[in-house]
Amino acid sequence: MGELFEALGLEPGILLVNMAGFVLLVLLLKRFAFGPIGDILAERAREVEADLEEAERVRQMALADRRAMAEELGKLDERGREIVSKAEDDAEQRRAEILRRADEQSRRIADEGRRSVELAEAEARQRLREETADIAVAVSERALREATDEQRQAALVDAFIEDIERIARKEGDTR
Repeated sequence: MGELFEALGLEPGILLVNMAGFVLLVLLLKRFAFGPIGDILAERAREVEADLEEAERVRQMALADRRAMAEELGKLDERGREIVSKAEDDAEQRRAEILRRADEQSRRIADEGRRSVELAEAEARQRLREETADIAVAVSERALREATDEQRQAALVDAFIEDIERIARKEGDTR
């Protein structure tokens, strides 16, 4: 082996010292550098794991909050539809009540109008009867006072008819 070391240009003593130094360096690094660095890396890995778990927990809470908000919005939307439906029903009931009252009032006004017309018609008929009776009495009195010849009677009848037509025209004009 010595020849091999010589061929390679290595000295066995120096090689042995270098190897011992390397092993010693590895042991020292392991003891003083790799241990604390490994501990730091392990602690950092635990922190990252804890942060990931916390992020997942927060995400799950956010999803639960989102579902709760969606459910609450659905309830509010349903409540809104109920309120609108109730308002529409109330408005329809009010409209029906207003129409019923208006119809009732229009019937009452029409009935009062009919009664007024019937009353005015009855009064007009009564006046016509009275005036007709007065005219008939007046014509009769005139006929009795005057001589009753045929021409005279015909003239009296014509005058009576004209008086009745005049009264009827007056009544027609007052309506």
